[in-house]
Amino acid sequence: MRHFFKPIIIICISWNNISALVGQTKENTIHGQVFDDKGQPVAYATVAVQNSAIGAVTNDKGYFSLITFGNKEIHLITRSIGYKESQQTVNFNTANTQHVNIYLEASATSLNEVVISHKSKTTIKKELPYAITAIDATPLQVRNLDINQVLNTSAGIRIREEGGLGSNFNFSLNGFTGNQVKFFLDGVPMDNFGSSLTLNNIPINLISGIEVYKGVVPIHLGSDALGGAVNVITNNKIKDFIDASYSYGSFNTHRAAIVSRHTNSKSGITFNVNAFYNYSDNNYDMTLSVASIENGGKYGAPEKIKRFHDAYKSQTAQIEVGVMDKKYADKLLLGLIVSGNYKELQTGHNMNIVIGEAFVEDDVLIPTLKYQKNNLLVNGLSVNVFANYNIRQALNADTSSYTYDWYQNKKPKGLTSTSGEISWNKTLFRYDDNSALVTANISYEINPMHVISINNTYSNFTRVGEDPISLTAVPFSKPNTLRKNISGLAYNINLLNNRFKTIAFVKQYLMQSTSFEGDRYNKEDTTLTKISTSYNKQAYGLASTFFITKTTQLKVSYEKTFRLPEAKEMFGDGLSLLSSLNIKPEDSQNFNIGLLSNNTINRHQFVAELEYLYRLPKNMIKYKADGNDGYYENQVAVKGYSIEGGLKYNFKNKIHIEINGTYQKMVHDNKKTPEGGTNYLYKQQLANIPYLFGNLMLGYQIGDFLKPKNDLSINWTTIFVEAFYLKSPANGSPAGKNDIPRQISNSLSLSYSINNGQYNVSAVCTNLTDNELYDNWKLPKPGRAFNLKLRYYFSKHNN
Repeated sequence: MRHFFKPIIIICISWNNISALVGQTKENTIHGQVFDDKGQPVAYATVAVQNSAIGAVTNDKGYFSLITFGNKEIHLITRSIGYKESQQTVNFNTANTQHVNIYLEASATSLNEVVISHKSKTTIKKELPYAITAIDATPLQVRNLDINQVLNTSAGIRIREEGGLGSNFNFSLNGFTGNQVKFFLDGVPMDNFGSSLTLNNIPINLISGIEVYKGVVPIHLGSDALGGAVNVITNNKIKDFIDASYSYGSFNTHRAAIVSRHTNSKSGITFNVNAFYNYSDNNYDMTLSVASIENGGKYGAPEKIKRFHDAYKSQTAQIEVGVMDKKYADKLLLGLIVSGNYKELQTGHNMNIVIGEAFVEDDVLIPTLKYQKNNLLVNGLSVNVFANYNIRQALNADTSSYTYDWYQNKKPKGLTSTSGEISWNKTLFRYDDNSALVTANISYEINPMHVISINNTYSNFTRVGEDPISLTAVPFSKPNTLRKNISGLAYNINLLNNRFKTIAFVKQYLMQSTSFEGDRYNKEDTTLTKISTSYNKQAYGLASTFFITKTTQLKVSYEKTFRLPEAKEMFGDGLSLLSSLNIKPEDSQNFNIGLLSNNTINRHQFVAELEYLYRLPKNMIKYKADGNDGYYENQVAVKGYSIEGGLKYNFKNKIHIEINGTYQKMVHDNKKTPEGGTNYLYKQQLANIPYLFGNLMLGYQIGDFLKPKNDLSINWTTIFVEAFYLKSPANGSPAGKNDIPRQISNSLSLSYSINNGQYNVSAVCTNLTDNELYDNWKLPKPGRAFNLKLRYYFSKHNN
């Protein structure tokens, strides 16, 4: 593959000379917002460049964006039914990116309807060479959703939760799971954000979009992802707004959020204040065959049992202050994030163990710095820097001297027992995590067809722990450290009038760790052994796209990539997750090929996607349950592929239909075991991974419902997952194999928006048909549930 990659780089560089024949036309960008004479956003207004075919249509918040070439000065013409035509001049003498605010005056005479074809931001993202799913979250903000629920209806993605709100979840993307897929918030790694800032906690109000990269990940994310990445994008465009919401639902579930920004138009000083709160008793009913303490531990017939020790609470507050749109900075913000998390534990890896007192909690303090500047010193040079320092204190408490059953009965353990409900010995383990992160991205646009980018991400993680009641060696009583540095260099080429795009890149991964391990089972030996590891890995790849027609594009990508072990995988958590200090980095060769077609016929829009992904991972890091404990280990070699496709239909933004499906297969690819014996799992499907699943979404929106400026939307979602085995299909007889049964879940939501979205109410019923759902073996998910969400949104425009 190295011999294949070098000629590609040479060809890419030589295209720099060929492009001189194509032209040196400068690209100019205009983005802005259209308002009426009362300062309210005007949705679906047309903004066109005079004497050209270039134009855009504003979204439901009045925003638009368009690109022009060459001209230093252009004239915009803005039209909307019920308003007078507006003309505005924009010049690019000072910068090639301009923001404009357009005001329309009401008119009693309606204008002839003007339709201009334009590309949304999600469409522009999809046209990049990467295999990417771009989701516009703006129309979803009125609904009662979290980010996990949005992602779980995308092709190739399965999110498997162990229970209700706040429960552990496993994220799977085309067969890659857990930390093999990386998560980002505005391009910043979320690795050390703590358990209060995860995808199932962040409210949908906070974000404007989601990018899902499958396979090749852009270097600006500074990632060592093995199989893809998810980048959550917050709303950074609106300069003055407040977005507040509260929802209440089944199982005493409360979710509240407030997202706000104020920018002084003269000084550029900006304040961001965000906060959100989540709570649930998670006391839903389950149908189980359970054992009672009172009848000597004998199991009876299946019956309905209520969860009783599974409450969850999290709260987060964020404040940022800085400046926007200055000569020295497009954005410069200093911030502070404070969050806390409390989770009662109800079960182990299955329902046989009932936990009545153990819990975990953590508190996090994160100061942050954000800096961004386009055209720094020279045109085309852009810099983006982010830094934070994470101070986290966590507690794992497992001190009960009782045994519980599902009827909430309890009996004392023997006088000589030292065990907890989960741990071999009782524990009151508190640990401190301190981590620093600095990521910097520099890009230089040589001309609109050639861009060079450099990224470097450095992280330093330290954990120290103490346990005043421990009878054995205390994990992390001496500092365990993990340092990583990830560097990347990319070269972007854009030729043939945007029909052909290629990105070539190289990456380097450095890691050093120091840890101390003792015998957690031997009360006579409390000594700790020092273990040090280090890795130096190089990766490379290429992603290309070619527009076969104006509406159909072909995508091809290849990468040789690595993922370094995470602190949690190596060090454990001091409770039920054991340390695995000798696990090796994962590596994989990933091949992607896909077709995307986006056609609009009158007011009918059709989008079709088909993608094939082929993987050759080695040393995959997989979680392995061992009784009530668990640990991570390497799989020697794996081979896998995935086929996914989807169809979308939209009519006049009123009717929306989407269906997608995924078939994936991940098999053991090593003929011999590490000890040299025959591997009976060779070519067998990896256990505990879904292989066939799909989604159906139907939506209907009624504009001006009951009165003008009020909209009603109705949405139906069906999620299907075929049954799959908990353990390898090669184990056991066909009749005795454990499986996670077929899952079919239906949800229905109704949302009513008042005064162009200023007031919103949304009601949703999840698991409408009250099916028994299990994402993991015998760990039931909630049944039918109802939620009601109230939302208030106000945007104040700055002149």
